[in-house]
Amino acid sequence: MNVLAIIPARINSKGIPEKNLIKIGGYTLVERALLTAMNTRIIDDIIVSTDSLKIKNITNKYGNYAPFLRPKHLATDSAGSLGVIKHSLKWAQKKYNKVYDYVVLLEPPSPFRLPTHINQGVKLAIDKEASSVVSLVKVGDYHPIRMKTMDPDGQIRGVIDKEPDGLRRQDQEFVYIRNSAVYVFSAHTIFANKLWGEKPFGFEMDRNLFGINIDEPNDLRLIKAFYQEMLDKKLTESIEILTN
Repeated sequence: MNVLAIIPARINSKGIPEKNLIKIGGYTLVERALLTAMNTRIIDDIIVSTDSLKIKNITNKYGNYAPFLRPKHLATDSAGSLGVIKHSLKWAQKKYNKVYDYVVLLEPPSPFRLPTHINQGVKLAIDKEASSVVSLVKVGDYHPIRMKTMDPDGQIRGVIDKEPDGLRRQDQEFVYIRNSAVYVFSAHTIFANKLWGEKPFGFEMDRNLFGINIDEPNDLRLIKAFYQEMLDKKLTESIEILTN
């Protein structure tokens, strides 16, 4: 099996300017994703897909992991993941003269994933012959049974169903949400212009340790406070592959 890791790292972000260059614990988010990928046993090649010379230069301190600048049409807010993945996959297959079986997508805004999570996702994909694999965390109080829509006059309705009277949290069926830490896609599925495909699988990660994905300023405040708390408690080994 040949496995390619792709780290998408645009310079612009709607929510947080230059988000991928934010530092946590002395490393930028893009460095964290790269160094974690470099410490896996299962990834053959790594591509950092960026439109930024600044990110390219930071990345290439570790090796030629950002060999090109992403085309402008794939670096807009409206550009989807599928086009970015396919572009890097085609480039790598031609450059390295390989046919890849799976692509691992590592988004920098999920900073604390560990190599073991990547290995777990790829192994699951191989064992199940999955079209895709995604990392998940349990949903807590934001369970869909509790979610409502609200009419202009203020009347509320359940999004998926009517919430039973007196429903206790512990009686809710477990529901999961993507935490954006690990995505694994079959190369065959990508070339068929799909992401999830017909046979998607998932695996659970610890919500308390890996449940924050930086999407807006409040997420950044939370994750910095969380990291400091882990430092204070000397528990960073639970979330930290970077030791230098």
